[in-house]
Amino acid sequence: MVTNVKLVFPQYFLLYIKSRNNVKNGLVSLVLWLLLIMILLHFAIKTPSLFTYSDSPFLSSSVQSVRADKIVTNYFHIGNVDNLYIIINSSSYNQALQEIYSNLYLLNNATVITPNDYVSMLKTEYLSYLGLNEKNFSSTISQLYENLTRLKLYLISNFQYFEYQLNITFGLPLHNFTSNICPTYKENFDKVNGSLLEKARYAGYLTFKDPFLFYFGFNNYTNYTLALKFLIQFNNYTSLIERILKTQNITSVNESNVIFNNITTAFNSSFHKGTLWLFIINVPSNESLTNINQFTESLRNAYVIGHLAYYAQSAYYTQSNVEIIDITTIILVMILLILLVRSIVPILILISSAGTSLLLAYGLMYMETLLGYKIYYISGLVAPPIVFGLNIDYGILLIYRYFEEINKNNLDALLYALKNSIKGILLSGISITIGFSSFILSPSALLQNIGIALVTSSISALIPAVFFTYTLLLLIPQRYLSFPRRKLPSITDIRQRYLYKLSNFAVRHNKLLVILMLVSIVIFIFYFPSIHTNVNIDEILPPHANSLVGTKVLNQLYNYSIDYIILYGSPKANYTLIYNLTKTLIDQGNLVYGPLSLGSQIIVNNSNLYDHFHQGNYTLLIIYLKYPVFSNGAINLTNWLISKGFLVGGDNAQRIDIVNNTVSTYFSYTLPLTIILIVIYLFMILGSILLPLRLSLTVGLSSLLGAFTVALVYNSPYWLSPLVIFALLFSLGIDYDMFIIIRLFDEMKNDDDINSAIVRSVENTGLVVTTCGLILAGAFFSLMVANMRFLQEIGLGVGVSILFDTFVVRPILVPAIISILKKYNFWPFKARKFLYT
Repeated sequence: MVTNVKLVFPQYFLLYIKSRNNVKNGLVSLVLWLLLIMILLHFAIKTPSLFTYSDSPFLSSSVQSVRADKIVTNYFHIGNVDNLYIIINSSSYNQALQEIYSNLYLLNNATVITPNDYVSMLKTEYLSYLGLNEKNFSSTISQLYENLTRLKLYLISNFQYFEYQLNITFGLPLHNFTSNICPTYKENFDKVNGSLLEKARYAGYLTFKDPFLFYFGFNNYTNYTLALKFLIQFNNYTSLIERILKTQNITSVNESNVIFNNITTAFNSSFHKGTLWLFIINVPSNESLTNINQFTESLRNAYVIGHLAYYAQSAYYTQSNVEIIDITTIILVMILLILLVRSIVPILILISSAGTSLLLAYGLMYMETLLGYKIYYISGLVAPPIVFGLNIDYGILLIYRYFEEINKNNLDALLYALKNSIKGILLSGISITIGFSSFILSPSALLQNIGIALVTSSISALIPAVFFTYTLLLLIPQRYLSFPRRKLPSITDIRQRYLYKLSNFAVRHNKLLVILMLVSIVIFIFYFPSIHTNVNIDEILPPHANSLVGTKVLNQLYNYSIDYIILYGSPKANYTLIYNLTKTLIDQGNLVYGPLSLGSQIIVNNSNLYDHFHQGNYTLLIIYLKYPVFSNGAINLTNWLISKGFLVGGDNAQRIDIVNNTVSTYFSYTLPLTIILIVIYLFMILGSILLPLRLSLTVGLSSLLGAFTVALVYNSPYWLSPLVIFALLFSLGIDYDMFIIIRLFDEMKNDDDINSAIVRSVENTGLVVTTCGLILAGAFFSLMVANMRFLQEIGLGVGVSILFDTFVVRPILVPAIISILKKYNFWPFKARKFLYT
């Protein structure tokens, strides 16, 4: 049992308030605050423009996508530029091209690749891959067709020789070379790669220099009538040449322009459709997102697509949403304050303090960027509701304590209000800051980044809530606090009767309620892994965003999502693996450039391809996925490649790595560390191990409810949504619990009955807790006015969790648990040596 327990905080926290009712000091303090606000305003306005939207700066050098990209850059010299894909709706090619060039000045070091340029580049690349010389092409085309025609006529006239070729090519391997009638064929067969049929055909071609063997196999090589009819009717020499190119070292046969014809055909279908024209612009990988947005807005009847365009558009709409969210938050909070506080002056004080906190938070973030800090956009977006919610929570606690002392006719009302409320404010504020600091200790660079913003926000909310609010209350006469009413707002209302009945009910039915709570937690934990999340780009872009609409159009024209696959060793050492993977990807509709293929064509045994895609001890495959970057299709295919053990680079792979690394690190490391730090701190302060463990359990229930609510409403939430809900609740949820626990200690000074003490604690803190809960939930619900689904999910999830925590957990579950534990609530110490007396 705990008797006569009092929390003692160091007196230096109260040095600021020694000169009570000293108007002169209050004016000096106000002037200093106003100067600080003017300075902060200059920096805070700039802060949203500094948000970082790309995930790549937060990837560790040890993750597989970063290692793959380094190999691609260092060994194969790919990856220093990014592509923007421009689709222009124009009646003519020249008009579309002129539209691009007239706005190209908005981009730095940009290079336009026209459809003709692209075809020329592909021709050059193909020639380079295959070791060909374009000058020889025009002079050999007619000779090539003439030679094939002569070969066909010769085989028809000497058909028995063609029968002999068929029997050697397919008969010998089919019968395991029981006869040694053609040693040259056996030597060729042994030195080529591929399936049994491919080796047979290619060995026959090398032995007899007859490409017509490619059209036969084990099941029809003895049908001589069919074979003769085939030769007589054959006229598709283009197809024959394509078969040669797919299987033969091209420098050993007569070259043709078949590849060029294929490129031109691909161009016609990929770069032009109706009145739509596709152009590619190479830009530096660090191109300014502002420049990309200006370029996008300047183009007429055009779409700009690509992962940089996505980030640029996300930056544009995020900044627009920040303004809307801030205004909505202020309006919603003011409406709630009017309904709950019912007095204008306290409302203005609270709003002024919250606004000052937000300026302080953004101002500090700006200064942190000067030290190298990059503000991840999620970090910047969650700052306003956190700052507003926490600041007003603390402010309301101070103001309501002030009203309580005034009603007691205390001449030192403000001084006593601050002395009595600062315990709960500091205990809560420090707990929240410690909880957020676990992010900074995380091994994930992204979580560290978010943690810096969260700690900055919690500190920024705490300081003005105490000192700026106190300054304003010091200067404003008590008689003006009730305006426009005659009396001060009552510190009791109908909510207290409601909370009294709820807490009484909880104490009487404590065992049943605790059982229901534990069962709910077990069910939530069991089903939590089944929540399917997504990484879709449309989560961080509104549906009407230019790049998002353009993606649907681009997907009909061109495969542009690129993965880089790195294999250790040479192409020959990995031949079977490369062949099977290449064939699988091509069969799925993707394009593969590597040692065994060019686009959709498989080309085996080409030494030039081997050399081009093999550098150092690495072999490279470049995959042009048939899905847009960051789409479900692209992410699923890239994830499949990673799951097969391949080292995969590119934007899709980086996206997967940042998601997997951040989520797994948070739930396996950061969240447990948050709980441990909070438990240790509260144990040091309260002398109890069960109180903070109970707090963690109840906050976990609220967090799980919020995550399941988002999954229920949005089916497949954004990958960050559940994480953000847990992160915020496990810090913000401490507030109201601490208000109740501090009051519980006060109530137990005069009453040893813990049941009646917890009921009175809930009743007496009820007005503050419900007011704070409604305002904090309202601050997060303001995110739902954004036109980005990810922000809507966070707003809904956190808002619902806070309401549940305010109206179910604190007035019902907390009293039920405390009434069951009784004296064990304060185990193992009845009083702390340092912070208790």
